[in-house]
Amino acid sequence: MSGTPAQGLPDIFIACSNLPSPAGHMPPVLYTALPTGIMKMAKLFAILLSICTLLSMHPAHAAKEAKDEAREAATSFYQDYAALQKTDKVVGLPNMAQLDAIAQHLIPKLHRIFYIALREQHRCRNRDKTTPWTTGDIFTSSDEGFTSFTIDPSFPNQFGRQSSVHFKLEQNGSTKTWTDEVILRKENGQWMIYDIEYHAPFAEKKTGKSLQSIIDKNPAC
Repeated sequence: MSGTPAQGLPDIFIACSNLPSPAGHMPPVLYTALPTGIMKMAKLFAILLSICTLLSMHPAHAAKEAKDEAREAATSFYQDYAALQKTDKVVGLPNMAQLDAIAQHLIPKLHRIFYIALREQHRCRNRDKTTPWTTGDIFTSSDEGFTSFTIDPSFPNQFGRQSSVHFKLEQNGSTKTWTDEVILRKENGQWMIYDIEYHAPFAEKKTGKSLQSIIDKNPAC
C-alpha cells in the first residue's frame, strides 16, 4: 500500500496514510455511504488493515516469553539438592563434601557463611558445648525435608529476584504441603541462591526466619 486510495474508491474513502499513525501503527480506515460493490471492497480493505495493525502491535518474536533464568536456577538447585539427599542425606549443616556438591548454586557470600558455620560447629563440639545445626533440613521449613516441589515464575525484589517454592512431603500415608520463598542474586552472570525464607505455619522455630539468619551466628556457642 503506497497511501493512494484503491482504484475505484471515491475521495470519501480516507486511506490510512492520510491519518496520524501513533507508534508506527496503521490507523483505521474511515468510510461512509458508498455503492454496494465499493462498500464490500472497503469493508474487506478495512479488515485487512486491522489484521496488519494487530500483527504490527504483536510481532512474532514478542510472542515468545522471556526466559526466566532465576526460576531455572532455583529449580536446578532443588533438583541437585534432592538428588544429594538420596545418595548422601544431609542432616543439619551439610558437611564439606555435601557443601561442595551444591556450592555452584550458592552465591559466594552464602558459601562463606556455610564454611564459617561448619567451623563454629566443630569448635562447639570440641568444647563439649551444645552443637548447633545438627538436625533437620535447613533448606526448607520442614525438618523432615520434601519429596517433591514446584517453583513459581520469579519476580524482582531488592536482592535480585525471588520465587515461591511449593513443597510436598508424602510420608507414612500422609501428605504435608507448604510454601517457602527462595531469593536469588545474579553474580558473575549467573543466578544463584542468596537466601531461603521459611513460611510454613507448622515450623515454629523457623517461620519468619531465613537460612542466612539461622546459620550466620559467630560465635555459635
